[in-house]
This record gives sequence, C-alpha cells and structure tokens, in this order.
Amino acid sequence: MKHSPELKAVMLRYYEAMSQGDVGFMDRILSSQGEVLMIGTDPNEWWVDPATINQTLKAQARAGIKVLSGDLLAYREGTVGWVADRGKFVLPDGTEAPFRWTAVFHQEGDEWRLVQGHASIGVPNVETLGKDLNA
Repeated sequence: MKHSPELKAVMLRYYEAMSQGDVGFMDRILSSQGEVLMIGTDPNEWWVDPATINQTLKAQARAGIKVLSGDLLAYREGTVGWVADRGKFVLPDGTEAPFRWTAVFHQEGDEWRLVQGHASIGVPNVETLGKDLNA
C-alpha cells in the first residue's frame, strides 16, 4: 500500500462538488459497476442505490451544506484505494459539525470511482454506553 496524492485530489474534488452542488461530478464519481454503498451520519442514512445516493447528496448541496477536509489520508493498492478524513460540515448559518469519513474507491479505466462511503459523527462512549471504554 502506498500514499496516493491522486486519490487525495479526487476526494478533495468530491468535497468541492458536494459543497458547490456540482451535480455532474457527483453523478460521475459513483462506481459504474452498480454495487455501491453510502452510509450517512443519521441512523436512517443507508443507501445502496446510486440514484438515491445522488438524489440525497444533491439535496444536501442545495441546502447549502459545505464539506471541509481536515486530516485527509489516501492510499492505494493496484486498482483499489481508500481514504479517511476528519473534516467538518458547515451549515449555512455557520454552524460547524466535525465528522469522520472513510471511503473505498475502485479505478475504472482512468478514473477513481466511489464504491463505499461512510460518514459518522463521533460520540464519546460515555454518552452512548454509559462508560469510558478507553480508560
């Protein structure tokens, strides 16, 4: 496995497309193989259909949600790549929400295509489980 500046650039472009409502790029980034998965921060956000994924992402872009990178890492091995980031969502009123992001990409021809993405908002164990499991 090796660092992938190319895949990092694709991920940053994806954030930009989501922030600006660039529907064309958002349509192209999903794998053409048809088997994709996107998991969002809400418990009901679990999509396996590219049309639903794009419809939801477009709605979020139209709502004015911006996506900013934090500590983006990108790696590849052959035609498979993966990224991880600690970024933030910025709402139209300026409210910021930190998120964690992982994604898996597959190189199809000359382009990296998103196969699986997962966004989460970290909640301390003590809030969800009643105890600190890292002590």
